[in-house]
Formats: sequence, C-alpha cells, structure tokens
Amino acid sequence: MLKQLIQKIPGSQNFQVFVATSALIGLCGLPVFLKEQKRGHDLFSQERPEAILASQEQLLKEFDRKSREERLNNSQSSSSAASQ
Repeated sequence: MLKQLIQKIPGSQNFQVFVATSALIGLCGLPVFLKEQKRGHDLFSQERPEAILASQEQLLKEFDRKSREERLNNSQSSSSAASQ
C-alpha cells in the first residue's frame, strides 16, 4: 500500500524516497508546531513557563536599574568628597 503510494511520485527512486521521508518527518513534527499550549506548560516540556521568564526578566531589569542608581550616587558622593 505505502509502496504503491510512493511509486506514484514522479521521478527516480531516490527522489521518491526523499519526498516520502521528508513528508513523514514533517508529519511527525506537526504536533510540536501546532500545539496550542504555552511553552513550558505541557507535561514533557523542558522549557520554563513564560510567566516565570517574564518575572525573572522584570526582576533583572529592576536590579540593573537599582545598581545603576547606586553607582551614580557613589560616584557623585566620591567626586564631591574628592573636590573638597
């Protein structure tokens, strides 16, 4: 049955095998690309959920902002002390 279907593809036998293999690999990959769950929320996911990544990014931005302010304050206080 499968052999008859593959033989209907025009071209050499190598081309027929290539097309059939590519189609099979594409069909196996469809569930990965068509899933409706957010990343990190399915059972076997190795990725972190989007909510966790967003909160970590927000905390990192806040930490960067605070450390930048502290460096500016320290450099201003040290430059004013050095000028006196």
